[in-house]
Amino acid sequence: MPPVDGRPRTVLTARERRLAGALALAGAAAFAYGAAFGDAVRAWQALLVNFLFFTGLAQAGVVLSALVQLTSARWARPLKRAAEATAGFLPVSIVLLAVLLAGLPAWAPWAGAAGHARQGWLTVPWFAAREAAGFLLLLSISAAYLYQSVRPDVGLLQELDGRPPAGFAARLIARWHGAALERDLCQRSQSRLAPVVLIAYGWVFSLVAFDFVMALDHHWYSALAGGHFFTSSLLAGIALLAVAAACRERLGLAAHVGRRQLRDLGTLLFGFAILWAYLLWSQYLVIWYGDLPEEAAFVGRRLQGAWAPLAWLAVGLTFLLPFVVLLSRRVKASARGLAAVAGGVLAGLWLERFVLVAPSLTPGDGLPLGLPELLVTAGALGAFVLCYARFLATVPVLPISDPKLAPAAPAGGGAPAAVSASR
Repeated sequence: MPPVDGRPRTVLTARERRLAGALALAGAAAFAYGAAFGDAVRAWQALLVNFLFFTGLAQAGVVLSALVQLTSARWARPLKRAAEATAGFLPVSIVLLAVLLAGLPAWAPWAGAAGHARQGWLTVPWFAAREAAGFLLLLSISAAYLYQSVRPDVGLLQELDGRPPAGFAARLIARWHGAALERDLCQRSQSRLAPVVLIAYGWVFSLVAFDFVMALDHHWYSALAGGHFFTSSLLAGIALLAVAAACRERLGLAAHVGRRQLRDLGTLLFGFAILWAYLLWSQYLVIWYGDLPEEAAFVGRRLQGAWAPLAWLAVGLTFLLPFVVLLSRRVKASARGLAAVAGGVLAGLWLERFVLVAPSLTPGDGLPLGLPELLVTAGALGAFVLCYARFLATVPVLPISDPKLAPAAPAGGGAPAAVSASR
């Protein structure tokens, strides 16, 4: 039997795992110390910013996989599992959500206020109930979709190896009916669940934008805030997928991810960066031509004083950098060039989350960006990297049972062993 590629893969060395684990512990300790003994507002603010950024990033991978399935995109099939691996962080997101809901009076300005304009919507029990219900609904739908995506690959790999399944793999392929039948059943189930994932994502993340960002300022209203938030999270997911494609050797995807995939990801990143800027400008334009002083104050606070450099840096990294650099086809097809631009976009989107949240919680003109924020962010990053690597070490890194999977550059017109075996 020829060797099968796409097996679960250990993508981090032992030293890298220890470093990521140490960062996660340091971030958790920094938050706990700040919330209990230090500047509590800054600690909760840092947790909220990173919850918004990394939860959006985690869910965006599932959404990208659903988009690939729904559009029957062949070029992106080798990257489908690399996108889905972000979902490994979603259980951590639920824990962070529980912490934020438990600490609502400590960070939400409206929690202790009476007679504000949104008091019918912003009450602690109702806020906690709808956010918990929304996230659990989205997580359940995403888990069902991921199960249908991963199950046929795990089962096929077990058949090819000829070994009885054990542990998590055995639970994934319980009541297995053979690779051919399971592949067809799971493909149909994924196609049915993919639009449900997209609808639930748009609804829940719009709710997140209204509750966790807009509600921090009593005077700011934006009907586009929800669309901008879930679009920017999807942009973050595309940027992370571009970084993963650039690391194709480490992920074991070199035979399936080539210059075409890099170029197409670069084009997608370019287009979504323009969409991000368009939605941002659309919100500002309404405030400007409507001459709305209450809402203008929200924008003015972020474009003046110590906040202005961060706001413009976020715009530069998220929009100007990809818009200028990715006009070049040569850069889009370069692993290093694309990874550098994508990393800049991810940094810009984190800054955007910070600029949206922090000024609403910080009185005065000071800039609350220092060691506490950096430690909490490093902790969230370490946890995300560990969860991403753990996902890829548990399930096949390629959708080896997918009939649309193809090598990056076919040699002699043949299909790779994993694809041939799945057919």
